[in-house]
Amino acid sequence: MAPQRRIDRVLDPAYRAEVDSCSLDELRQRHAELLEIETEVSYVRRLAQGRLDILRAEIDRRAAGRPVSDLIADLPAILADDGPSAGVAASNLPRLLAPSMSIEWNRGLEPLVSDATLANLPTLSDGELREAIGRLEELEREVSATRRQLHGILDAVKGALGEQFRVDPAESR
Repeated sequence: MAPQRRIDRVLDPAYRAEVDSCSLDELRQRHAELLEIETEVSYVRRLAQGRLDILRAEIDRRAAGRPVSDLIADLPAILADDGPSAGVAASNLPRLLAPSMSIEWNRGLEPLVSDATLANLPTLSDGELREAIGRLEELEREVSATRRQLHGILDAVKGALGEQFRVDPAESR
């Protein structure tokens, strides 16, 4: 039997249910682990969103009858990030913006890093382009839902950490 993935383990309701009974050290370990996983999930989401933005721009380019060179010239603007919508203090910004190089690309995520869709963009039919967009939109929805779940668990761990500090302030040192 394959070992359980970290994401599956932390999303299991039992993981969250155990939070209130964890020691301070266990809570700190869980917090660090959740931040690592959230960074990986956020990275996958950003990759999907970037690809979606490029594919949508290609549809617009084709509709306007513009050359491929215009799409290439527009890439910096297409991929520009407006930053977090909430203030930095209110956001769940990860400490790292990219996951560890050991991230495993499996369970349908392989196309984000290995397929040739972007390299072959000018040769794709409109149907193939729309199909790729549909797959990426579904992936982005799934990853966003997972990310929201992770944020809920992360909030529970942060709350338990805060409670531990209130109970025994000496433990916070």
